[in-house]
Amino acid sequence: MKIAQFALLTLVICSACSKDREAPNGLKVKVFKEGTGSFAAPGEFLVTRMIIKDGKDSVWRDTQLQDVPMIIPVGDSSAIANEKGVESAFRVMKKGDSLSIEIAAKILFGEQPMPPNMKADDKMTFIFSVKDITDQQGVNVIQQGLQAKQFEKQQQLQEGQIVLDTLAIDSYLVTNKITTIKGPSGLRYVIKRMGNGAKPSLSSVVFFKYRGTLMDTGVEFDQSQTPVEYPLARLIQGWQILFPLFPKGTSATLYIPSSLGYGPTGYQPGIPPNANLIFDVELVDFKD
Repeated sequence: MKIAQFALLTLVICSACSKDREAPNGLKVKVFKEGTGSFAAPGEFLVTRMIIKDGKDSVWRDTQLQDVPMIIPVGDSSAIANEKGVESAFRVMKKGDSLSIEIAAKILFGEQPMPPNMKADDKMTFIFSVKDITDQQGVNVIQQGLQAKQFEKQQQLQEGQIVLDTLAIDSYLVTNKITTIKGPSGLRYVIKRMGNGAKPSLSSVVFFKYRGTLMDTGVEFDQSQTPVEYPLARLIQGWQILFPLFPKGTSATLYIPSSLGYGPTGYQPGIPPNANLIFDVELVDFKD
């Protein structure tokens, strides 16, 4: 009798010590590392790393690869009854938790079509590492930090591209024995005919002819048959810098680095990303 009581007591103690949890919708949550504090409350946000794997252990997504945390809102309590999938498990997560949830594909995808070769009962595994639990103000701080980090990264990439552009343009000019004037921001240009009189400003509307070619291939990507009219402020940055140097009637050849042209996106279909450009232009007229 005492042995049976001891066995029952041991079972109760082991059940109480189990780290695994159950979401309000019955979904099983396997805990690898126990966090601290309380579960995330409705209206709070989980700041996590998330990995999604299929039944073959292939990784579908890993937020750490983008170096961006997954920020997950915990819904109002009134939504619990309608939570069929992983969202219910967010209610039983703590700061510092490492845990996984296994869910059938038919529940995960619901009414949406499933990927090819996937069956309704195939399992998908979600792995979460909860870095923090925060409120809306905390989310705003995180987003501001991410934006600042992204801006810094873009600045570094742009500075690196400027170096590459400058080297490429200098090499082209030397190879082709072209003598240029060096303007603001290191822009290079050749005056073929200097006009006279007033010069446009950034607020001017300019009337001009142009022919554009790719510097590395010489391929023409655009040409105007007659003068075109544009606000100077809407043209590429290289033109915004150089056109105010030219009196009406000036013809010139402009060597525009990609960083002051169409940048890392290019302008399809004719201008690829990070393309250095050559423009033959004539400033026909302008108006303020």
